[in-house]
Amino acid sequence: MGIFRRKAQPGPGVVQQQGIDEFWAWWTAEGAGRTAQGIADRDPSPMVEPISARVKAIDPGLAWELGPGRDAAHMLVVSPEGNPDIRAAARRWLRSAPPADATWEYADSRQRGSCDGSLEIGPHRIGFSEVVIGARREGAHLDVTVHHPSFRDLPEDVRQQVTWLALDEAVGENDVETWLGQIAPAVEAPLDGFPLVHLAAVVDGLATEHRDDDGEPTWVLMEGERPSGRVIAMAQVPLRATSAPELDQHVTVSVAYTDRTDEGLPGDGSLSALRAFEDHVAERLGGAGRIVAHETGAGVRTLHFYVDSTGPGASVVRAAVAGWDQGRCEVTDQPDPAWNGVAHLRS
Repeated sequence: MGIFRRKAQPGPGVVQQQGIDEFWAWWTAEGAGRTAQGIADRDPSPMVEPISARVKAIDPGLAWELGPGRDAAHMLVVSPEGNPDIRAAARRWLRSAPPADATWEYADSRQRGSCDGSLEIGPHRIGFSEVVIGARREGAHLDVTVHHPSFRDLPEDVRQQVTWLALDEAVGENDVETWLGQIAPAVEAPLDGFPLVHLAAVVDGLATEHRDDDGEPTWVLMEGERPSGRVIAMAQVPLRATSAPELDQHVTVSVAYTDRTDEGLPGDGSLSALRAFEDHVAERLGGAGRIVAHETGAGVRTLHFYVDSTGPGASVVRAAVAGWDQGRCEVTDQPDPAWNGVAHLRS
């Protein structure tokens, strides 16, 4: 029998939250005031190291930047820079932020700009006003090409960098990841191209189309065939982790049903029970997660939930399904910050 036991190490979520708490304690005590004063003095450089160290303590992959605010004088942005694995960390940082005031507001992704600035890359000046966009709608997203006259003289990696920075400037980091699909730089200007500044209106129109009157994502119905027979699915649009970055754990609930049609879909006797079951689990889960899709076929309905891995969401789902009486009920869960588990249902 061992006399000494190794002390249990805190999980990554605990360490992350400690970093978040320490960041905001320092920021409210001195960081906000010192940084604002540095900006007023036109020399915020002494604050770079203190902010960087505390952001990296939350997660080494996070980046940060300062800029003008929309309602406040300044904005502090902590961004995952497109890395889905740490998007939840940035969102948890934001959710712990103090209320915005006249001096500071906060964001967890790069915000839209005015598209009237420029980038300096070596001898090249990349003016955003000269960027031309080609866009093609595919389902609920846009595939885009990005052109600038200087691309012919720039290496591919720099074209890619400029492309992503230009799109962030036009619609913001979050909408780039939510509504844009394939993205490519183009040496030649697209025939049906339009100025970068107009991309925001196109994206906003797409987003409005897929929001209901309460501002929630709409749902789309899909049908298909598998070797086992016909399948019907429903999924929210957009089906992207950016719609709820803190929900980084995928929980699937697969339930068998007894009243089946000849195609393996639920008959009237099971359909109402399945709807009531789904509502029951979602109600029990509350704000700890959400259902984002379900698939039905061959006598089984699979519900796709996403929950916050730092909370009790997965356990709540497991407890909530105990009363199903039409057959087997299996629950699985795994980390999935990019929502790859439902990628096949994206429109």
